[in-house]
Amino acid sequence: MLWILYTLIALLALIVLVVAVRTHRFKPHASSVESSYMQSENLSGAQKLSKAVKIPTISHIEAENNDEAAFHSFHELLEEQFPLVHKNCEETVINKFSLVYRLKAGTPNPDKKPILITAHMDVVPVEDGTESDWTKPPFSGSIVDGTVWGRGTLDTKVHLIAALEAMERLLEKGFSPPRDIYLAFGHDEEINGEEGALKIAEHFKNKGLEFDFVLDEGGCAVTNVLGGINKPIAMVGIGEKGFANIRLSVTMDGGHASMPAPHTSLGILAKALCRLEENPFRPRLIPSTRAFLMSIGPYMTGINRMVLSNLWIFKPLFLRIFSKTNTGGALLRTTIAVTMAQGAPAPNVVPQKSSAFVNCRILPGENGEMLLNHFRKTLKGLPVELEPVALDNPSALSGCDCEAYRLIESLIGEFCGDVITVPYLVMASTDARKYEAVCENIYRFTPYIIDNEDIGKIHGTDESISVVNVNRCIDFFTALFERL
Repeated sequence: MLWILYTLIALLALIVLVVAVRTHRFKPHASSVESSYMQSENLSGAQKLSKAVKIPTISHIEAENNDEAAFHSFHELLEEQFPLVHKNCEETVINKFSLVYRLKAGTPNPDKKPILITAHMDVVPVEDGTESDWTKPPFSGSIVDGTVWGRGTLDTKVHLIAALEAMERLLEKGFSPPRDIYLAFGHDEEINGEEGALKIAEHFKNKGLEFDFVLDEGGCAVTNVLGGINKPIAMVGIGEKGFANIRLSVTMDGGHASMPAPHTSLGILAKALCRLEENPFRPRLIPSTRAFLMSIGPYMTGINRMVLSNLWIFKPLFLRIFSKTNTGGALLRTTIAVTMAQGAPAPNVVPQKSSAFVNCRILPGENGEMLLNHFRKTLKGLPVELEPVALDNPSALSGCDCEAYRLIESLIGEFCGDVITVPYLVMASTDARKYEAVCENIYRFTPYIIDNEDIGKIHGTDESISVVNVNRCIDFFTALFERL
């Protein structure tokens, strides 16, 4: 029987050797892009962004609360600030407020499809009562100590202004592209883009257009985003999780709180919500997340590097441990977050009807019907009514092995410096998914470099961007247009 023991020892030794060799070989690829980019604090582009931020183009869920005059003022500002773009481009207004610009090719190359740069002009409101928490007023557009302050600086008027400024500067030099360049700016991305980007995409489809690639917001270069990695990580979104708001409601007899039944509608609803939290979707390692991990893994050290270089054996352990973190859970599964609840109108009233909202982000490979089936199975036996108020399936995933991605990757290396460029799955929703009917290669990236803490300023207090980053974005788009 000793031969069995010897065989097991030999097998274990072989596994240890394979793990060690794979870990040792799991090294970063040498960068083929040399960055000699000189950062600039020139204020011309920042001043244009500042003026754009001063116009409160806020999107409200209730359409009647939208300030239409603000959007018209924004259009007028763009015309004033970018006269050559408006002189040389074909401009189309879509659904009253969204804008499309087309710069026609000088000598068209029949082998090259047009490209599309998208952004949105709308911003989220500033939460009531937080205005005084801002270092500078949220719609001041103040430029102080090399920083532009205000709502929309990061999300995402910088993307919009930088693309227009890059085109304006090139046109001033007599630029004539070898293929058509389209710029498309929606007006309601912050409330799902149904009236903006979706209508623009329908306009493109009706014209028979098909784009080589789309570049929208959604990713950027972030420092201090992962422990143990001392380089910025430039995250290029190649897809998005799906989105759902599900209303759960329970209806029972109400009455005075002095004579309650054993279970109130709110109590049963609470039980249902706890069940959902206690029964999450199982974690899965989808291709986009694997590509992300394989890109950052070589820069890690110790056990993290060993595990990622040997997922062939450590995958179950990795899924089990990483999925318990907030970041890991978001990357590896369809998430379920209880966000709002409503019961009785007063503390001494037993509610007849109680309701709650659950926000879900759906992992590619799953869909809305699978989500609802999970809810039904988990809540079986409870008198809970489900209503999907909003439900979008995950986007398609764009490839990384194509000329468009390689162009974006090379520009990131050139203008963002010594960064790790990785494909990743965007957790939030963008306008980009609306263009799937007219393009297969859809990417989400704005070329600014921010600290991980700055991400919380997006939709939050003290949203701001450095003048250096504004110029980096302008220079990035200028090079992009020149290399088409």
